[in-house]
Amino acid sequence: MGKVAITIGADPEFELIIAGRAESAASILGDAIHLPWGSIGVDGAGWPLELRPEPSTSARGLVHNMARLLVAVPQTLGATPSTIGEAYAIGGHIHVGIGNAPVDERALVRALDEAIGDILYGLNPATRIEAGYGRRKDWRIQPWGIEYRTPPAAIWSHPQVATIFVGAIKWAAGEFLRGRDPLRSPALPKIRGAAKSAAAFVRRYGSRLHWGAWEALAGDVEIPQEGPVIVIDHGADRDHLLVGDLKGLLLRLGLRWLRITSLRQSRGDYVSNLPGYGELVERFPVFAPGSTLCLSWRFRNDAEFRRAEMPKLEAALAAALRTQAAAEVDDGGGRLIKKAVPLKLTASAEAEAEAFEPEPEAEGEDTCRCDRCGSEVRVEDAIVTDGGEGPYCEGCYYELYERCANCDREVFLDDACRDSNGEVYCERCYYRLFAECARCGAEIWREDAIYIDGEAYCEDCAAGDSHQQIGEDRIVEA
Repeated sequence: MGKVAITIGADPEFELIIAGRAESAASILGDAIHLPWGSIGVDGAGWPLELRPEPSTSARGLVHNMARLLVAVPQTLGATPSTIGEAYAIGGHIHVGIGNAPVDERALVRALDEAIGDILYGLNPATRIEAGYGRRKDWRIQPWGIEYRTPPAAIWSHPQVATIFVGAIKWAAGEFLRGRDPLRSPALPKIRGAAKSAAAFVRRYGSRLHWGAWEALAGDVEIPQEGPVIVIDHGADRDHLLVGDLKGLLLRLGLRWLRITSLRQSRGDYVSNLPGYGELVERFPVFAPGSTLCLSWRFRNDAEFRRAEMPKLEAALAAALRTQAAAEVDDGGGRLIKKAVPLKLTASAEAEAEAFEPEPEAEGEDTCRCDRCGSEVRVEDAIVTDGGEGPYCEGCYYELYERCANCDREVFLDDACRDSNGEVYCERCYYRLFAECARCGAEIWREDAIYIDGEAYCEDCAAGDSHQQIGEDRIVEA
């Protein structure tokens, strides 16, 4: 295959944190916000925030665009992004653009996944795995190429981590499109080593977002805007001066967006949900930057009254913003890391990959020796493991390794789990899929198990007289 120009893009999902909780992005964002570096929108499910940086021909270019989008989120939405995945199954989707090149997309995905997919899969949180996302070789075909969906949002927790993973994916795609097998490349162990270091870094910090590192990369970001956006309940009573008055208030405070909920006239003139202004209204969440502000009927409809009250409202909003800024050191729940913590590596995976050019093979040097049995094997037939072990001849490799029947991860047979039919599973998948009957010890699919007092039983042990016997056994044991 001739040389194919690769572009790299992404549309990762983030949880949007408002007043300390993960909230639906659709609740505060309607149309996407388009900026010079990409757009800020909502995932199709309506819950996660989705960032769509402009694609680039390099991993660093894409990550730089992401940096400027990320730091724009609080300025445009008044809320904070998170990569933890506490409530939603958020993914870190990577796009590989190949233009109109005639490519076997499935084979391309297989090459990416076999090079680095096990490391990416291992970073997926329980929320994503249990929802059925982030599987090995999870992808979609797109008009411009493929969307690789195995990576979780956590790969975007730190800019150096993102550069390593995006760079590794770009490298593997480049090797495949040049007609080479990434698994047989001498560069693979270095790239996997960098990826494993990046994954360990993500785990060390609990997949939290390294806000300080992203801010340092983005630098001074000026958000182009025509003016603040104010969203008010449809059909709510208000005079024609209200929006202009509120826009002036937001401009003075540096806020771009505000949603207003209209309170009934019977609730009184001085009620709101903003601490420090008027009387707190009952049965409405207390206002925090990014959430909805409740305003009285008179404030919305009496311009003279409003202008007398505006300084008090502005002071209370300013205090709320100061409180948020102070709380952002750990986001009130430890979701953000404000220090610019570096990921200490000698070089990023992308740098090593792009610098690597294989030496021309010397005549007669087309064979190597199996690391296990020492037999001579052709280089093109030798197998190197996902972890860079080998090379092995085919016979030795399959005596040592198999693929997990569920996630397709390479499993060292001494560490493998087998079901009653002899199928091989990695330990993580086996214990997610199977349970042991608490009475007879038989292996059972978890989805077929019958649970009694929180313990799993096979159908025979849980049925009829056996159910009674289970109870008697418990009494005896107790």
